[in-house]
Amino acid sequence: MPLPPVRTIIADDHPALRAGVRAVLEATGQIEVVGEAAGGAEALRLCRQLAPNVLLLDVEMPGGLDGVEVAERIQAEASGTRVLAFSAYDDRAYVAQMLQAGAAGYITKDKPLALVAEAVQAVARGEGRWFVSLQPPEDDLPLTERELEVLRLMARGRSNDEIGKLLSISPHTVRNHVSSVYAKLEVSTWREAVAWAWERGLVGG
Repeated sequence: MPLPPVRTIIADDHPALRAGVRAVLEATGQIEVVGEAAGGAEALRLCRQLAPNVLLLDVEMPGGLDGVEVAERIQAEASGTRVLAFSAYDDRAYVAQMLQAGAAGYITKDKPLALVAEAVQAVARGEGRWFVSLQPPEDDLPLTERELEVLRLMARGRSNDEIGKLLSISPHTVRNHVSSVYAKLEVSTWREAVAWAWERGLVGG
């Protein structure tokens, strides 16, 4: 039996962009755009009214609420709607803000719209956090291969226990790797570490 279409709302203040995104999403035959919003307050109202699976949300939104505030409110309401940030900005601060707000993924507007459609479907399936690489990985990364594996799984929203099972190592060893990652990257939180990896193109869709 085919899966039901992914009910999606597009929130962006540019009508032409919304129209283009909508056409590509609906052309997949697997995504149904149930609403469009030009501002943050309107996006939140439509989410409450229509209960979409995914909100494709611009980070900078007019209407009194920006993307971060909208994502925070949706997370607080535990509505089941998953937020995919859709932004023109690709710096770590924006990524970290949206992660903190509970976004399930972050994709930049310069990416092909077919990739946006792929991200919407992946987010709807709950496949961890979804990111698109910004730049090629650096050759002189400070992390070992194992630490990179751990970091990539962290970016997918995996717990220490899940990472341990996937890599066939103990949770204690995972915690040691995570501590080493934090120390080498000079960060103190999961969100900062994942934003660092995203910024360098180490995690992708």
